[in-house]
Amino acid sequence: DCSAQRRHQKVLEESPAPGLPESIRTELAEAATRLASLAAYRSAGTVEFLVDVASSTVAFLEVNARLQVEHAVTEAIHGIDLVEWMIRLAAGDGSVLERPAPARGHAIEVRVCAENPWRDHAPSAGTLTSVTMPAATRVDTWVEAGTVVTSFYDSLLAKVVVHAETRDGAVARLRRALDELR
Repeated sequence: DCSAQRRHQKVLEESPAPGLPESIRTELAEAATRLASLAAYRSAGTVEFLVDVASSTVAFLEVNARLQVEHAVTEAIHGIDLVEWMIRLAAGDGSVLERPAPARGHAIEVRVCAENPWRDHAPSAGTLTSVTMPAATRVDTWVEAGTVVTSFYDSLLAKVVVHAETRDGAVARLRRALDELR
């Protein structure tokens, strides 16, 4: 679920989607699998749908035939490394095309951006004088103390990814991680 967006950019993604009935989740997975199979697609990618839970209506939106920023959520719930899988596939290892283990638990990813919330979340440039990442948490980032952040590129500084057996557990871990983030 990537419903939390600002300016067509995902801010938060989680899996499984909260409140989504299992029947719709199954329908989405089967449709995405069929589409990839019919297209003979053999790499990482995302099939996106719009879902109206109230009416149980599912509409195809698009296919992103690439690894997306939020791939860490898939990795967390399936216990896989998609980048490794892509490299192995490119090297001729077809074993990675087998269906991964069933999803387990709940994962949430939050994007940390260089934005000014008092200026309608406009990009915020400057030098990072101190950076503290949360302990025992997956953080994909490119920044450290001394990094100069410009306003000419995407404002993404880091992705904080948590996983737990339940959604409540994942939310609690995310709160702790974000409290530690500086």
